[in-house]
Amino acid sequence: MRIRIRKMEADRTAFADEVDRLGASLAGEGASGEAPEQVSVRLTERLEQAERAREARANLLLDVEKLQDIREALNAEVAAHETTKQEVLDAFGVRTLPEVGERDEQLRERDGLQSATAELEERLASELALDDFIQAQSVLEGLDLDGLAIEKAEVERRLADLDESLQQQLVRHTRATDKLDAIGGDSAVARIDADRRTVLLEIEEKAVRYIELKLGVMSASSALRVYRERHRSGMMSEASEAFALITRGQYTDLTTQPVKGGEVLIAMQQDGHSKVADALSKGARFQLYLALRLAGYYEFAKLRPAVPFIADDIMETFDHLRSEEVFRLFGEMAGVGQVIYLTHHQHLCDIARAVIPDVVIHELG
Repeated sequence: MRIRIRKMEADRTAFADEVDRLGASLAGEGASGEAPEQVSVRLTERLEQAERAREARANLLLDVEKLQDIREALNAEVAAHETTKQEVLDAFGVRTLPEVGERDEQLRERDGLQSATAELEERLASELALDDFIQAQSVLEGLDLDGLAIEKAEVERRLADLDESLQQQLVRHTRATDKLDAIGGDSAVARIDADRRTVLLEIEEKAVRYIELKLGVMSASSALRVYRERHRSGMMSEASEAFALITRGQYTDLTTQPVKGGEVLIAMQQDGHSKVADALSKGARFQLYLALRLAGYYEFAKLRPAVPFIADDIMETFDHLRSEEVFRLFGEMAGVGQVIYLTHHQHLCDIARAVIPDVVIHELG
């Protein structure tokens, strides 16, 4: 046991000496009074960091080699492109690529003009019944252009006169043929005259009927317009008040604006802006339509006995406050006629009880 102890102490001393030697040989790991075990742990960590750094460096070197290969390939492609570019520039006799584009466009235009010229030359030779354009050119050079222009105008005038005369002769021929076909060899003339009289009577009868219907439509349209003008002001006022109450003052008034073929309804906002009815949100449109229905109900009740007002879950998009205002309006309407509201929302029943104390709620099984 003493031998083993001496060997272990010798190993520990050797370990401490080795750790001190390694610590002294490394920057920042000199003797600081720390235990050899702690210095050994730090040295182990530095060794691991060094190995990781060496591995990372090796990977970076591989990446650098790959990038160098890629750069060489790109340099080769650039050189090839430069060679091709220089060949193109030399072929077009210019210095820059934009000039190449311009020159190419000019060459395309030149080819188009040459093609059009060849077609015109071929057409000219064909119309003059010659073999080629050279012969046609020699023939045309010996002509008097002024004399040809005068001759052309004279020929065109004669053609126009002949064409007009031909049209007149065709019309006369057609009319004569129709008359001969209409006369025939039997009682065709009398039958045609009777058919003509019958058609005239039918036209007269239908014209009278059309005038009667047209006057009726005009009268109905005028009556509807007078009725709207007479009742719109009161109904619009009722609807404006109801809409302002339902929206809690967000919209203060309703008005109309004439457009082609009718009118559009406009809602005035509290801040002075206005919106067309179709531009309102879904909830605001429902509230506007409800206000119009309430105003129409009051207008209807002024002239004839009131009928029940029935609404089926129209407040599904309304919040709590707007629902209260609607039930308050329904309570006022109950003084004019019966108001029936159908719903499957329990909270609306609670709001109705709070706003209208004498409300009657029927639960349907």
